[in-house]
Amino acid sequence: MNARRALVVAVAVLLVLSAALLYVRAENGKLHADAGQSDIGLTVGQQLEEDGFPSESSRLWVYGNADEDDDIDEDDIEYLLGVLSGNNPETVLCDANCDGVVDNRDLQYIQRIIASDDMEVFYVDNYYRVASVSWPVERIAIGYCSGAYVADLTGLADKVVLVDETIKSYWSGMSSHFSKAGSFGATETPNYETMIAADIDVYVVGYCDANADGISPSRLNPVGIDVMFISTADNSGVDIPNESIDRSILMFAFLLQGDMKKTYEYLDWHDSLLELMSEATSMIPEDEREAMIMTRVSALYSTGTYSITGRDNTNNIHAEWVGVDAVGQHSDMLSKNYQDLNLESLATLIMENKRNGKVFLVDNAHDGMRHQYDLGECLAADSEALSQVDAEIHYLGMAREMGNSPLYIVEMAFYVCVMYPEIAESIGLDYEKLFWEYFDMFAGEGYWTDLDIEDFFLDYGVA
Repeated sequence: MNARRALVVAVAVLLVLSAALLYVRAENGKLHADAGQSDIGLTVGQQLEEDGFPSESSRLWVYGNADEDDDIDEDDIEYLLGVLSGNNPETVLCDANCDGVVDNRDLQYIQRIIASDDMEVFYVDNYYRVASVSWPVERIAIGYCSGAYVADLTGLADKVVLVDETIKSYWSGMSSHFSKAGSFGATETPNYETMIAADIDVYVVGYCDANADGISPSRLNPVGIDVMFISTADNSGVDIPNESIDRSILMFAFLLQGDMKKTYEYLDWHDSLLELMSEATSMIPEDEREAMIMTRVSALYSTGTYSITGRDNTNNIHAEWVGVDAVGQHSDMLSKNYQDLNLESLATLIMENKRNGKVFLVDNAHDGMRHQYDLGECLAADSEALSQVDAEIHYLGMAREMGNSPLYIVEMAFYVCVMYPEIAESIGLDYEKLFWEYFDMFAGEGYWTDLDIEDFFLDYGVA
């Protein structure tokens, strides 16, 4: 092809693409008339296999995010035009209306999403299934500390009209909206009649629960309430690791129509810290990594057994991201997310996994804003119970809500600062400073000024 002919073809393609884009925008005014002709949402409920997931680099697994970045904007229109013309590869999220076909209707649908139209928006939930939510979202029910912290961060507190009993009991002081909201009971046994009477638009689970999650959609969907399985907490009875908390936060904000500006500001803050820590710890030799074991039950209130975090537990995954040898990720004794060990077995676990005679034991107790137990008292009891173990045990306390919230990035900073103080100093990392910085930058109200950091993170030292 000569240069002149190539130029003519290029101009023609450009004109076709431009005309298509103008067509999309022109059609945007009569979208509802066309909606009945399109079998939208045909793939809802489909279970995705791992080789059919959207890009791991994307945190917005929403259909219509054609270029699979972290937002839906005009770039997705341009990308999909390229797909339809054969110039761009088709991505998983190109099928914006989830009718099973990538075509011009998806161009219209993306434009509707950008315009925040009244519509169904489709996404991949924490079960890796195709799901949907109806816009606009104005009234929501949330559960557990994960829901409270993320709703506060993403500017959704004023939409919260129902909370679960844990938020009502422990985290209602986080927001005046939470304190005024009604309670729908426990995440494991939600009161559906209460949700229906409150006329909510979406119920966002606090964490995925193997029993309740099989019931909730059948009770709520028929009356027009969407159930959203998007959370930042570990799951209950569900063998799916919840490591991508940053993705859950962005999905939560976007799908529930929250404060996207603040959400992206958090992600920028998060990304810079994660990159700083992971890069600084990446060169630690394998045999010099500090060993960490995490218990969710203290000797203070143990009835003889200790719940220990195991393989693919969120806390263990994140610890390994910053150079820690999380014993739960590789020990044959800890093959599940959580498992109960008696004191003798816990002592054996410590002895078999100590590094240079040493191990860090993290007590992941319900302190923090929940303040059900005191970290200092828990660690004192732990050190007494394990005093006969022939190992140097460095005791750390961390409120469980830290790993089940946007503050998990401070959790990782805590590990680095305590386990690798020289590295932390070299990169200017201070977990206490970051703890207060988070609230100063992202909290919706001033509740945090009365918090005590030692209720959230406590370095008890070697007893």
